[in-house]
Amino acid sequence: MASAAIETHNYDIFLFGDKIGEMHISKEVKPDGTELYIIDSYSKAKVLWINRDNTSHYETVYKNGQFFSSGYTEIENGKKTRWGMVKWDGKKYLVDNYAGKKIINEISKHTVVSLYFGDISKMKRIFYDSEAEMIDVEHPDANTVEFKSSDGHRNTYHFVNGVLDRLEVHTSFATAKMVRVN
Repeated sequence: MASAAIETHNYDIFLFGDKIGEMHISKEVKPDGTELYIIDSYSKAKVLWINRDNTSHYETVYKNGQFFSSGYTEIENGKKTRWGMVKWDGKKYLVDNYAGKKIINEISKHTVVSLYFGDISKMKRIFYDSEAEMIDVEHPDANTVEFKSSDGHRNTYHFVNGVLDRLEVHTSFATAKMVRVN
C-alpha cells in the first residue's frame, strides 16, 4: 500500500514586534493524487486594551490539480466569528459561510494555500477561503504576491528562492507578520 507524502511549514506570528502566536501549514499528497492542505493558527494579543485569543483552521482539498473543496473556521475569544464550507459540484462552487449562501461559477486552480507550496509566477487570481471569493493578485516584483480582500485586509506574501518566507496581513489598525521558522 502506498503512503502519503506530507510537507509541513511553520511560521511565528508577530504583532507590533512581539511574537503572539504560531501558524502550521501542511500539504498531504495521497496515493490517489488528492491533495489535502491544512492550516492551523493560534494567536493571543492585547489590541487597543482588548484581549484577543484567536484560532483558525482551514482544510482545502484539490483533485486532479483543481480546487475541489474547503472548510474554514475562526474562533475569537471562544466564539466562532467566521466560518465557511465550499464544494465543487462538477460545474460550480457551492458556498455556505457566515455571510450566507452563494454560487461561484469560476473554476479555481489556486487558493490561499497555493501560496505556501506552489509556483506563484503565473497566478493571476486565487480563491480566498475566509471570505469565499475570487480575488485578483498582483506581482509587485518576481518574489512578491499581493492582494486586497473584501474584508479590507491587504495581504503581502514574500518569497525567497521560490519558497514563502514571510507574509503580512495589513488591517486598518495594525500589521500582523508571519515569519517562516522551518
